[in-house]
Amino acid sequence: MSGRYACIILDFDGTFTDVEREAVPFLARYREGLAALIGRDLDDAWGRAVAAVESDLDAHGFEFDGRIVAPSHADPYILATSVARLVLAEDGEGHDVDAALEQLFRDSYGCADTAFRPDADQVVQAVLEMDAPVYVVTNSNTEHVKKKIRALSGDALSRLRDVRGDAKKFHLVDPDAADPRFDAVPEALEVEGLSRPLFLRRGRYFETLRDIWTETGTEPAQTLVCGDIFELDLALPAQLGATVHLVTRPNTPAWERRAVERAGGTWSERLTGLLEHL
Repeated sequence: MSGRYACIILDFDGTFTDVEREAVPFLARYREGLAALIGRDLDDAWGRAVAAVESDLDAHGFEFDGRIVAPSHADPYILATSVARLVLAEDGEGHDVDAALEQLFRDSYGCADTAFRPDADQVVQAVLEMDAPVYVVTNSNTEHVKKKIRALSGDALSRLRDVRGDAKKFHLVDPDAADPRFDAVPEALEVEGLSRPLFLRRGRYFETLRDIWTETGTEPAQTLVCGDIFELDLALPAQLGATVHLVTRPNTPAWERRAVERAGGTWSERLTGLLEHL
């Protein structure tokens, strides 16, 4: 079926999945691992850290090289990382905090459940009916995401052009090979309602996008990108000229919706809202 776009790029966790449900066993394993790391019961320290994050959401978040690169409350995975960072700052003497957080996440992610948004199968089937090549680009482990896609729909994985995991959408670095399109991206956006900069120059994510455009012979302006976190999934593609669609979460802040609209994109509470743009 022909459509408006020559290339479609989808995030997966949180976009097609019910992240609140699937994260329950992840959080149990994550807290166990963090307690083992600090060598004592975690309840009091965890509670204090949660209260600190919730008292000033913009002051905390997923960090890269000391800069916040995703909202603290974007999903349970990022919230756990934001809280654990404060716990380790208080109790983690002798640990490389960034390395410890990465290992905790990797050790715990395999425990996450598989739970989909109710309209996930309907949408993935409709998207795969389009003539455009469809890619999944995700920060999550490639094989874990492929397993989820198989559980969602038996033939979806074979019909996707590819699944690109470990996309490092949070890495604030330059791409290995210079590109004038990336050079033109400003360092950050100032977004109404967000009290910190939103950093844009995410070179590893750009490399993945560029590889896809090279493989498909397409351009950003011919591309639709869909995700559930504006800062991670959509801000850079929008800056490069792609059309973006945000699938909101129960706690998506108003500034994310405004930022999508300002970038010329759209948003919907249900994943089926994406279908209006195909």
